[in-house]
Amino acid sequence: MMRNKKIIFIFILFIGVGWLFTPLYTVPIITYHAISTNFADTSLKVTLTTFYKQMEFIKNRGYKVISLSDYCQLLRRKEKLPNNLLVITFDDGYKDNLWAVNILKQFNFPATIFLISNKIDKENYLSSQDIEWFLNNTKVKIGSHTLTHSYLPHLDDASLIREIKDSKEILEKKFRVNVDTIAYPIGGFDHRVLKVAEECGYICGVTTNRVLFKNGNIYALKRIRISERDLGIRLWGKLSGFYSVFKRHRRQR
Repeated sequence: MMRNKKIIFIFILFIGVGWLFTPLYTVPIITYHAISTNFADTSLKVTLTTFYKQMEFIKNRGYKVISLSDYCQLLRRKEKLPNNLLVITFDDGYKDNLWAVNILKQFNFPATIFLISNKIDKENYLSSQDIEWFLNNTKVKIGSHTLTHSYLPHLDDASLIREIKDSKEILEKKFRVNVDTIAYPIGGFDHRVLKVAEECGYICGVTTNRVLFKNGNIYALKRIRISERDLGIRLWGKLSGFYSVFKRHRRQR
């Protein structure tokens, strides 16, 4: 209850001094993991019923959902962005993401599922057939979540390149699509990781709510994790474009 009151107070403040916060606005990039009732890590799962309600909220509130690739292209062209854009992403490529894909199709929403290359066709993960289906029948795209889901800042140079470069090449060859976005496992990145991502041909990269570079970086775009509790005013707060201003940043390991 106290937390909800705090959120309400913060966003009433935003309305009163919106002109002051406008330069701090960023397009929200939201992220999901499992769409399930029995996933072990409760912080990484959202039930199918809640996911539907969240997508319904997004539709009813008039957000314009665009793909991560399209958003990154807008950033690279330095275009003026409207305040109703929203990007949807998923990490890891769990099998239960198919339930979410079907709901996204109902709402005609694009999204990006970041795949771990060597987990495709494994138990509890999306199969090649699953991925082929949604690539051909929905607006859902794929991105790289590396080769083995290793924590990238801890790797030597050769292993780092292999994780970032090989995953892209495997996905592109297997599914005959352009894979131009990457999500760093556990949100881990450093200058070396970002440099390799750029050199390997990605147009942008996404992370979690970790410390940003002073002027931001298109290869270290922050995302907002959506949970089972995020409905109503909680969801509105996370989609406002100002959520990250007050979110405590996490230090790199």
